[in-house]
Amino acid sequence: MIRMVLRMLTYAKEFQMEKVKLGIIGAGGLSTKKIYPSLLYIPEVKLEAVCDLDENKAKRNAEKFGANLVFTRMEQMLDEAELDAVIICIGPEQHAQLAPIVLKARLPVYTEKPPAVDAAGALAVARVAKDTGQLCMTAFKKRYTPLYVRMKEQMGTDRFGKPAMLVMQRSFSRYNNSSPRSTFLLDFCIHLIDLAPWLMGKVTAVHALSPEPNTWAIQMVFESGAAGSLAFCAHTSGVYPDEQVTIYGEDDAMLFVRDGHSLTFVHDRVYHTLHQINLTTAGQEGLVESGFLSEIQAFIKAVQTADRSVVQSDIASSYRSMLAHDSIVQSARTGQWVELKYEI
Repeated sequence: MIRMVLRMLTYAKEFQMEKVKLGIIGAGGLSTKKIYPSLLYIPEVKLEAVCDLDENKAKRNAEKFGANLVFTRMEQMLDEAELDAVIICIGPEQHAQLAPIVLKARLPVYTEKPPAVDAAGALAVARVAKDTGQLCMTAFKKRYTPLYVRMKEQMGTDRFGKPAMLVMQRSFSRYNNSSPRSTFLLDFCIHLIDLAPWLMGKVTAVHALSPEPNTWAIQMVFESGAAGSLAFCAHTSGVYPDEQVTIYGEDDAMLFVRDGHSLTFVHDRVYHTLHQINLTTAGQEGLVESGFLSEIQAFIKAVQTADRSVVQSDIASSYRSMLAHDSIVQSARTGQWVELKYEI
């Protein structure tokens, strides 16, 4: 009974908090389909301003999602709008260029993935975040999906034991790889490259083979001594991604995700289904299962309560994932193992 009362008091306190006044930079396809709709399910946030170089897009999203102000210049938005936080969803080059400006304006910032085109860019943003003391978060959504959150929780149990090996496979339709911001590895595979150390711990070395930009075979060594094997291929005809993730633990334990929608735990040859996604879900449930809603909720809660422990993907950890990406590219180019040397 006492616990129930405490929960009610906590809820009442949170309910009375002022809403986070949010500005969003970017009104393109991804943000309009995923980010803006997620705000409708977060009562703690108020969309205050929309900024896009295309004024028509900015006006469209402001009207559709209830923003008061429209801008075509970020600097003007930061000067004139009364904001508590900013979301940037444009492209990796702009994420790295604009996030420091927002941070120096003393505002927390959330950027879509990836945080930059390379580790150097992400590192520069991380240093500004540290210097200003402001939160900078990257939208690496896999860390927030119920599927992989449950997988990580199960890995921490005695029944699973110490992780021994990670195996990942992901495929998609062909990428044209026409620009650095839209390569198959950076735009698509980065989700699992980021997920690997989040599940297994820091990556210490990588080796990669890539006969062409849409095919990657990668080996990883983790600080714990565990091994990883990742295979990515963009040659499937369908548009629905094939995603398989398996983690082997000691003492006859195994966790596996199949087709990106079911999680199974195997121990002593007994199979336990831990999570199952209904692929027909849409609206709020679909946004939760994909990680979009959960990651934005985490950002808003961190801003509102100053509790950064709810954020699983701050810019420092995102930099380390970008270093893994860059090291994979380097290894594929040289044919040699690459040891990762972290600066933060």
